[in-house]
Amino acid sequence: MKFETWFPTVIGISRCPFINEIQSPYKKIIENYPVDRYGFINVPIHRKPQFKKLTDWITQEVNTFSENHRFAFKYEPKESWVWNYEVGVSQEFHTHLGYTISTVFFLEGYQEDSPLVFRSPMHNDMKNPLGTQPHTSMDADIYNSYTFKTCSFPPRSGTLLVWRSYVEHKVGKDKIHNKKKRIVFVYNFDPNSS
Repeated sequence: MKFETWFPTVIGISRCPFINEIQSPYKKIIENYPVDRYGFINVPIHRKPQFKKLTDWITQEVNTFSENHRFAFKYEPKESWVWNYEVGVSQEFHTHLGYTISTVFFLEGYQEDSPLVFRSPMHNDMKNPLGTQPHTSMDADIYNSYTFKTCSFPPRSGTLLVWRSYVEHKVGKDKIHNKKKRIVFVYNFDPNSS
């Protein structure tokens, strides 16, 4: 039997070629911004000239993502912020409603820390042909590339992830057990105004 794969959920992955050039200076800049107790920095970084090099590169990568989908528009950042995570802080599954494409850029992150987890947008199959139970692990051996419920990416410095904004994602508590830093720049994109 031949199998064809349709309706995929696409996550774009890029490595920043200039991460070593921007990491320390950007960290110094964000140290001066007000931050809440969880590490949220409500600053529109896409409007800050200090971050123009990164914003321009991320915008280019988003438009490559868009072109590969044959979307009709060019995209530009409409909203952005920074998470300078405190150790142990997590986020539940959420989406970025009201936008077309979302991104996370790991200014600083480490392979062994909690991953960014994406959940399949496919509706639950009420017939449950896999025979899963509520306690079945999301990475159980019964799943394969047709049936996985989640996928995850480690927070490696210099990595950019790009996805459609409706895809649910989270940062779990399950592996946050070390004292290493995680700093992410988040952008939401829509078609440009011109």
